[in-house]
Amino acid sequence: MSTTVPRPPEHDTPPELDYASAEGLADESSKERSWREWMMVGVGLTALAAIIAVALSLAAVAGTGDSGSSGSAAPAAPRMTAAHSATVSGAAAPTMVQAKGIEYERFEPVNPTLPAVPTGPTKKFTVSVIQHVVQVSPQLAPVQAWTYTVNGVAYRGTAASPPIVVNQGDHVQITFVNGTGHSSGVDMAHSIDIHAAQVAPNLNYIDVAPGHKKVITFTANYAGVFMYHCATQPVLMHTGAGMVGMLVVKPHNLPPASKQLWLMQGEYYIGKPGGLADEAKMAAEQPDVIAFNGYADQYQLHPITVPAGKTIRVFALNAGNSRWEAFHVIGTLFDTTDVEGVVGHGAQTISLAPSQGAWVDFKLAETGNYPFVTHSFGDMVKGAAGILHTPGAPAPTGAPAAPTGGSTAPVPARMATTMSPSTITAPAGAPAGSVATAMGDMWVRTATSTIKAGAGGKVTLAVTNNGQMEHWFAIMRAPAKLSGGTPVASAVLAKSEPLPPGQSADVTAKLAPGRYELVCLVPGHYMAGQHETITVTG
Repeated sequence: MSTTVPRPPEHDTPPELDYASAEGLADESSKERSWREWMMVGVGLTALAAIIAVALSLAAVAGTGDSGSSGSAAPAAPRMTAAHSATVSGAAAPTMVQAKGIEYERFEPVNPTLPAVPTGPTKKFTVSVIQHVVQVSPQLAPVQAWTYTVNGVAYRGTAASPPIVVNQGDHVQITFVNGTGHSSGVDMAHSIDIHAAQVAPNLNYIDVAPGHKKVITFTANYAGVFMYHCATQPVLMHTGAGMVGMLVVKPHNLPPASKQLWLMQGEYYIGKPGGLADEAKMAAEQPDVIAFNGYADQYQLHPITVPAGKTIRVFALNAGNSRWEAFHVIGTLFDTTDVEGVVGHGAQTISLAPSQGAWVDFKLAETGNYPFVTHSFGDMVKGAAGILHTPGAPAPTGAPAAPTGGSTAPVPARMATTMSPSTITAPAGAPAGSVATAMGDMWVRTATSTIKAGAGGKVTLAVTNNGQMEHWFAIMRAPAKLSGGTPVASAVLAKSEPLPPGQSADVTAKLAPGRYELVCLVPGHYMAGQHETITVTG
């Protein structure tokens, strides 16, 4: 399991990306070299001018001193980071200044070297879950991340999940365990959907209660870079909170490479400091951070060392949720690309839709620092950038001091309520005599646990969703009738419409004296603890 190291101080920022210098746009001689290079790959002056325009909005990283130029680069506009990046219609992500007192795990760089294929005739993996509080950018407030562990390896302090690596034709056994012990922080149902497998989803990709397990076996028939992820509803929330990973199936007769790396692009949506990821931002496709391997700009802070003049292979996956990726290494072309089984050569960029994967082979011709980015620049400035550093090249400029702060111990996500009955109040306009009821992530509470029915045995509950995700209130007889851990619809006595965060509803039912359960109908939420027992008297 990964250990933790201090996070960057609030005032530290990654070394700034000098796109103009990296592309050779700093002076006349470098412009001429850049013109010849772009002509070789078929890009005209119009495209080059567009690149320069974008470059002027970015600041410098990867200063190599290799060009021999005596000219100076045009002054760059201030670099826009995730901390400055507000969503179009939503609030800007909270910063560390707004996160005072929030416990979170210290950041530690994620090792981008591709793991080896396990030994044995059957490739066995134990995949578990941790729900923990981490940063996904050094400037921004921490967020609850839900991530996977693989054979005991966990990337605590980030929202990354480890890759799984097998060979084409291997028999694979994945034992999915939903949380192991208190430090996992798991308090709700999760699952695993494996894109490389050809199995029945209804038998294998099922919700698993905390502490329980499901064994999935399959043969890796097709080579590729595949996604695995949580399929528990709402899938958008679970994947947007970090429950995504890469499964590499290496093809037969894959040529050797001097260095093999894995880079998974993901999107992160920060809600309240230390709280759940913001599902509304996910639905609106407004990420606060877009990053490789679970943490913004981490490979600018800690460049990846690779050899010059030898084959480098990158296994790339766009985990989404929703944005396209345009993976590009500045200063080289991809000798070979394999994107979803389609092989190409001499490519400048590969395009990956959400859940698509690829591998690319390339060489770095000279000693230097080679930035890699998503060439969708609006996403790049949110954290999807890093540096490949060859031995002998000058250290990239602007690296911050050693990070400090955070906790060395695992910090589980805290999803229980601290609300007492006395603090639960009905919303304005609630019917007279209704009982104030609150829902959250993942709990239900009433102002009183014993309710006296009104005229005709009717009970009205004034329900407010105080959580950060959508919930769906319902009343059932106790004990609630369940199927696969989810309340059975035919046993529901009364229910609201699905309630977005902050919304309220009045739910009225005719209830005979007895015990009832107040539940959430969203799959997985009951198993996460979102139910409460009340007693109705005559």
